[in-house]
Amino acid sequence: METARVDIVYRPLRIAFAVHSSDLDSIRSAVRYCHCLWGGRYNPIILIDRPEAHRLIELFRPDIVTSVGDHADLALFKAKYAFLENSRVPPGLFHPAHGDREGTATVLDVRNLMVHRRDDPEWKRMIDDGFRVATWDDADPLADVFLMQFGQYPALDAVGIDYRNSLDQAVQAIDLPIVNGGVIPAELVQHPGIAHLSRYDLTPHYSARVGWDYPGFYVGNAANVDDLVTFWNLRACGIQMTWHDLDHHARFGLVKPDVEANLRARLAGNDDFHNKPAVWSLDANRENALVTMGAGPWFSCGVSELTWNGHNVSPAKMHFGTESALAVFGGSRQLPRLSFALKDKPFASDAWFYEQQLVASVSVFGERGDGSSYTFTPPCVPELNEFASRTMVMGYDSLRLEPERIGVIIDIADVDLRLSAMPIPALIERTFALAGFEAKLSASGLITRQLVTSMGGLDGVRAFKIPGVRKLIKSFGPTHSFSKNDAINKIGSKDLDTGSTFSDHRRLYIEQRGRGTDLTPPMVFTHLVEKGLFRIGSDLRCPTCQLASWTPLDNLKQKAACPLCGADFDATRQLVDGQFAYRRTGVLGVEKNAAGAIPVAMVLQQLYVNFRSSFSAEGFGASYDLKPIDQGSGLSVCETDFVILAHEPRSSKPAVIVGECKDAGGTIDADDIEHLRQVADGFPKNRFAVYILLAKLSAFTEAEIELAKSLNTQFSRRVILLTHEELEPYHIFERRKDAAGGALYASTAHDLAEVTSRLYFPPEPAVVVAAAAEMDIAKPSQA
Repeated sequence: METARVDIVYRPLRIAFAVHSSDLDSIRSAVRYCHCLWGGRYNPIILIDRPEAHRLIELFRPDIVTSVGDHADLALFKAKYAFLENSRVPPGLFHPAHGDREGTATVLDVRNLMVHRRDDPEWKRMIDDGFRVATWDDADPLADVFLMQFGQYPALDAVGIDYRNSLDQAVQAIDLPIVNGGVIPAELVQHPGIAHLSRYDLTPHYSARVGWDYPGFYVGNAANVDDLVTFWNLRACGIQMTWHDLDHHARFGLVKPDVEANLRARLAGNDDFHNKPAVWSLDANRENALVTMGAGPWFSCGVSELTWNGHNVSPAKMHFGTESALAVFGGSRQLPRLSFALKDKPFASDAWFYEQQLVASVSVFGERGDGSSYTFTPPCVPELNEFASRTMVMGYDSLRLEPERIGVIIDIADVDLRLSAMPIPALIERTFALAGFEAKLSASGLITRQLVTSMGGLDGVRAFKIPGVRKLIKSFGPTHSFSKNDAINKIGSKDLDTGSTFSDHRRLYIEQRGRGTDLTPPMVFTHLVEKGLFRIGSDLRCPTCQLASWTPLDNLKQKAACPLCGADFDATRQLVDGQFAYRRTGVLGVEKNAAGAIPVAMVLQQLYVNFRSSFSAEGFGASYDLKPIDQGSGLSVCETDFVILAHEPRSSKPAVIVGECKDAGGTIDADDIEHLRQVADGFPKNRFAVYILLAKLSAFTEAEIELAKSLNTQFSRRVILLTHEELEPYHIFERRKDAAGGALYASTAHDLAEVTSRLYFPPEPAVVVAAAAEMDIAKPSQA
């Protein structure tokens, strides 16, 4: 029984609350909902009528979008995110009370926390230290600030659950009133309260990109809805901050000194960018905010629409913890499935909470495939959620694609999970559909896939790195036979076009052999015959028609029949005196130009081996015919020799690599370039980082290099050029040096494009500067 390891990260559902800025009551309701949810502190509020609304959805990557209020535009906004629907979570998040039965929460709530942690020493210490609940007059001009800063639960009739009563039973909470117009008691920031529970026991996951995370104060106007929601969303990113009001400065006279002193003491030992508290504000209030806060030093962080572009502020991925489980393989080897237990749950799984949902974020280690047939980690493209859910789990809306993981929405009572593998061909077809193309595996793609399978997978095609092997395959067609000596001579010969020799590969391992033993041409030929690329037989001449015919070893007999004229004859002497003759067979015997599959297989193998940590997670495909879905789009019917779906570690977007492959002597022309340009430009820029790879088993001509350069855009380098110099060695750049003679390295598609620019295109420093400007990367200032 084969097994794999799975790591399971449990986390709350991240819910985006969509509201209209004119509906302040709905904003307040959203905040109250968040405070009764475990993890609710990290749920964003989206003002649908603001220009940054879509950016916030992209930045926070919520699992669900729910609307609050009855504004007419809410339904239109939510319809844009149909791929984030979940049928088990109603729009209101709660099932209402029914008869004598109270309401029920359909997502993880703080009552689950209170039950799960009630016997923990840390929980008991929190109770002993004192739990404070802020209360205030709704007419207080800072009432909305207090709601966001200190928290408040929804009314009983709104959700059917009396959360305040549950809180009193769990922690013996003490009410601490804030007098309307009076000074805010410092005690409220010195003790845990309602807002503390919504983030209790949650920690950031290491995989989240670190953005602006400067703790400090948010300085704004309590009457400004943009200030209020900005304050909430910054804290939802995991940034520690306390409100300070521009118009009510004196009321924070006790809170500000206490918070500031604690912050400065905690930050004092950090580097220059993290050793001072930050002053956050809207850009328009930046100067007034610093004046209000008084003598510093401070970091000044202005907030604008660009703050949410993914390059500045980055939400933390809050989770409860990670457990590992042993998963068992089932199903077929071509399309397996995994089964594993959910054991050490960091939440209460009592029957009372059985309807509550959360996410089990799963990553698989030790899967059997190489990315050419299936994957358990499809690329993180939310529009593929439903397709992935239908393919991999039971249901159409239970799966969320994440970077390097898949998130499965589970009931807290679930005890195990079953995941079916995602077939790579279906994944590639769906991915091309997002670019506007109907993709179908071509005849040459089928040959390449079968060739890789025959050789034992992507890493099994190493023998094709040897130029003599490629020469042998091209020298004899499917109906031409040759001797073993002919084959060995071909394998050991020098490539006159490139200068590559067999001795360049004497340390190459294509199968197990003795340590310190050099590879020899006979070893290579034996390996190819054993893999079924060549078949053993004999050329027998018929004494009647005088024509020779090839007979496979399995069919050889001393008494033979001529397949050409039908005459019977005795082949004994020919067999005794002759030698075995070999022919291309299997996938190489389909047609003469089947050798065109070899350069494609070499590209896929080289990228798989050298970039396994980032590429193996998703998928490799060979040779797809592409037809525009919209016939009036102006796109051309074309093909791509390969497609690679890869994780790009330094980007939130997966990489797609499409390209053209040529054997030695082939030419990449303007039509090839234009077709690849159309394909690359068709992919949504907010979802994919697209690269175009041109490969050739000889050097590129100057004309080809100029054509390739035209595929780069003003602000991005997306062209990758590979020749025999990169595809023949085991390590991709071991034969290459940069202009100064230094070694070249690459670990991602982005790196490959950068190396290509260094090798083939002159430096363009102005473009680099412009690219940084286009990214809108802001920097905090010191004051």
